[in-house]
Amino acid sequence: MTTTAATAPPLTRWISPPRFAPYQLEASGNARSALRLYDWNRELSGAVYELLHMFEVVLRNAMDERLCAWNAKQPNANGLGFHSPDWLLDPAPLLIRLTRNGQDIRKAHEHATTSARAWQPSRSVAHSDVLSQLSLGTWRYLLPNKDPGRQRLWNEALRDAFPKLTTSSRLLTAKVHDIHLLRNRVAHLEPLIRTGVVSHRLTDVLDVLRAVDTVPEQWASGQQRVTTVLKARPR
Repeated sequence: MTTTAATAPPLTRWISPPRFAPYQLEASGNARSALRLYDWNRELSGAVYELLHMFEVVLRNAMDERLCAWNAKQPNANGLGFHSPDWLLDPAPLLIRLTRNGQDIRKAHEHATTSARAWQPSRSVAHSDVLSQLSLGTWRYLLPNKDPGRQRLWNEALRDAFPKLTTSSRLLTAKVHDIHLLRNRVAHLEPLIRTGVVSHRLTDVLDVLRAVDTVPEQWASGQQRVTTVLKARPR
């Protein structure tokens, strides 16, 4: 069925043709079915975002705890002492390099300062403020790959953030990488109609959380709506 101005639901006027095209293709050109699919995709995006909220909070807190402990053991520039446990305000050289020469930390600090002063102009920015402004991409690129510095950070610190990991660190990094890609699709309002991919990422999220501890894994598993929304996909 070819969509025309006479057959298309009025709402489709406000959705650009390139944005609506994947749903029309999936619905074999039926605009009303495509719109139902579009609405379902919006609901699925919300469910995925809720899951990612739980995932990111647990991931960053688990990794942050180990990075604070590691940073406090790193000699400072004059070699007479050590860096602060606050790796976001006093990062060791390796952490500066692995956060794009400190750019990720500086940007997070700027956002934290703006956010804090919007509510209370005189309030100073704390570690937790900056931590909350780091992107999921920052955490993904602190995990190990072929880079010797990332491997060192894993061996000396971050492996302890995942005490229940039963697979390789390489597979853990791959899972977080794929979850990060899904997060970007949701953030940019992209279609999630390849439901097999979403199902796999749900499994990845729970696997990574389980590597941290069974408590957050069970929390996310019990709260997530992704499975229910996937089953409700329009036919």
